[in-house]
Amino acid sequence: MIERIRTKSKNKVGKFYDRIYEKGGYISGSNFNRRALKILGLKKENARLLDVGCGQGTLLAAAEKYVETYGVDISKEAIKKAEKISGKSKFRVAEAEKIPFPSGYFDYITCMGSLEHFVDINKALKEMRRVAKKGAKILIHVPNSRYLVHKILGINTQGQINERLATEEEWRSIIGKYFVIEKAHKYNTRFFLEWIPKRYCCHFTFLCRKNHE
Repeated sequence: MIERIRTKSKNKVGKFYDRIYEKGGYISGSNFNRRALKILGLKKENARLLDVGCGQGTLLAAAEKYVETYGVDISKEAIKKAEKISGKSKFRVAEAEKIPFPSGYFDYITCMGSLEHFVDINKALKEMRRVAKKGAKILIHVPNSRYLVHKILGINTQGQINERLATEEEWRSIIGKYFVIEKAHKYNTRFFLEWIPKRYCCHFTFLCRKNHE
């Protein structure tokens, strides 16, 4: 695993992302969001979905026509934007290591491109497990340290305050302590990169379930 933890201060992390979102921030596109909801198998039902590290809330905006949607993010500036983009969702400014919802509250949990930036991955995953119902589906999207394009270009950073990049096996060893992994999907950022095999793809999208306490 490539690991760069520049600070363990949640306050500093929050301020870092506030600056990012004040200038524009990160946003997931419609194709990315549709793919995530398809993998989850989301349909109209009486259920709750939580997006951890929700950013500007575009995934929740896509999901809110199916289920009741909630989002948490450490950045207050991200949440301000999310409240405008996903008007039906309920948001909280909160760290992933301390999710402000009751145990067993959610049927679905997503964490798309955020887990690798949390101060304490294990505490965050433990919290996600706590707020998930038994049998809940969890979708976690994380970067591959072997990404072929980055290897060719000599890139090994995402340019964020805290970051981790790892192989599929390394991510499995971390996530598998908290959830049953049903499938790891490969993800490449552009359609013309789909030929890149899973071992060297850009990201992994893990579909998991909470099948144990």
